[in-house]
Amino acid sequence: MNVTDKLEIVRFINGKYENVLDLMVNEVSFKLFINDDICKEFLCSPSDLYELVVGHLYCQSYIYKLSDIKSISIDSEGFVAKVSLFDTINEEKKIIDNSVRFKSSMILENQERFFEESTLQKATAGVHRCALCSDEGTLFAFEDISRHNAFDKVIGYALKEGVDLSDKYIITSGRIPLDMMRKATNSGIPMVVSRSTPTIAAVKEARENGLILLGFSKGDRFNIYSGYQSII
Repeated sequence: MNVTDKLEIVRFINGKYENVLDLMVNEVSFKLFINDDICKEFLCSPSDLYELVVGHLYCQSYIYKLSDIKSISIDSEGFVAKVSLFDTINEEKKIIDNSVRFKSSMILENQERFFEESTLQKATAGVHRCALCSDEGTLFAFEDISRHNAFDKVIGYALKEGVDLSDKYIITSGRIPLDMMRKATNSGIPMVVSRSTPTIAAVKEARENGLILLGFSKGDRFNIYSGYQSII
């Protein structure tokens, strides 16, 4: 299944009706079975399902490293994934490096690139996008109908490629509620940058765990809700 398809609709414009083909995003129900006894269901875009599974397992602390997964199989047509985890998994607390510093100039540069490259979001207004960035630039990005899934896909791909997250950050198109901020806490990534706003609970989560949280990152500005001393 494609991420997008064109659907015939009726548009009202300038006082008239017209038949048009509208570019729209697809949505699927994707089921994840963990050790045959836990079932989770995602409403997601039909792409990058491996990254979604791995990132979700990591951000929800089912695993602490990629090798905690014994086996993983994904049916990309039936949209079912089955994961087997090893019986003994050593819990490893993800430590946030409070000494890391990020340049404000690169944050602005990365967020401008983020906006410019969000072509699917601009075309459909139907997806969210997350990008992994550093002071060296933007590494990669993923999209999904859900901002949570887009975050998980970024983390999953980073794990698959062995990317060190301790000096990276995520830029997201969506707002930051508490559960999104907890994904950052659980993944060990030190900063989240949003083009939208965080909730008060998300700010408290960031402050309590030493994370950097920026919001309303647009143009030449951003708000610092937590960790202002880490922005140079």
